[in-house]
Amino acid sequence: MPPSHAVIAGVNKAGTTSLFASLSTHPAIAPASIKETRYFLPARYGHPLEPISVYDGYFADAVPGAVRLEATPSYFYGGAAVGRAIVELLPDPRVLVVLREPVSRAISFFQYQKARLRFPAELTLAEYLAEADELDESDFEDPDNEKFMAYRGGRYDDFMVPWLEQFGNDRMRFLFFEDLVRDPLPVLRGVASWLDLDPLGIDAEALSSENRTTGYRSGALQRVALSGNDRFEAFLRRHMGLKRRLRWVYYRVNGQMPQDSVPDAIRDALAERYREPNTRLAARLGSLGVGLPDWLAAAPGGQATA
Repeated sequence: MPPSHAVIAGVNKAGTTSLFASLSTHPAIAPASIKETRYFLPARYGHPLEPISVYDGYFADAVPGAVRLEATPSYFYGGAAVGRAIVELLPDPRVLVVLREPVSRAISFFQYQKARLRFPAELTLAEYLAEADELDESDFEDPDNEKFMAYRGGRYDDFMVPWLEQFGNDRMRFLFFEDLVRDPLPVLRGVASWLDLDPLGIDAEALSSENRTTGYRSGALQRVALSGNDRFEAFLRRHMGLKRRLRWVYYRVNGQMPQDSVPDAIRDALAERYREPNTRLAARLGSLGVGLPDWLAAAPGGQATA
């Protein structure tokens, strides 16, 4: 029997928007009216949640028996507090976590924060990482410092245990960004089967490429576009064809490739910083029988999927 709810709980810049949009095409899945409800996010910071009726309101159009789906990738970093809130308030929830090679994710996250105008365009990755390194654990209890999660957010194993304690291996599924990009259909149909849904409900052309990080020419026009996208997200989610056309036009007018050139020395330094957490993650996921992508199989103790 399908679960009542499925939550894409992480991680940022690992394809969660595309996964949400693609799974939403299944006739037995009822997507939230906006991708990131953020309903459970206050628990991450020790704040009370709104009444559950608020959460239910995101699924006002859901047909009876459909799996209600949302995706708030920052949930993953909320650990036990967020996981416990999901278990207590949602009947029989399942959790999806998408992971990405952490150096690439860190760079993409940094570029995304600049595209959201949270940092000046001229800020370099080295300067950003130095500023983030000045923050300690208590600083990340402030939601305003989420924008500094490029490096810290890729230390996946640091956040893993509370989720496994809450959901176990049977109600939690790990996916990898690289698999979604390389061969999406078996991944999507595998998720549908895991949700006890007909895998053929996922169309062969289902994978939707969403939320790609791009640069911009005019900061003023970018600010207007971001505001409009946030304000009208619920409407645009119901009219994805219109959203894609508008996005195409906007990219033609104001988009450009991100201008950041990341020196090899910075990439190598990040890779070295991730070596130990990747080793822990490979061992943990391997012990759960999770097939590892190349970037984890290369970690000590990791083994590639047959």
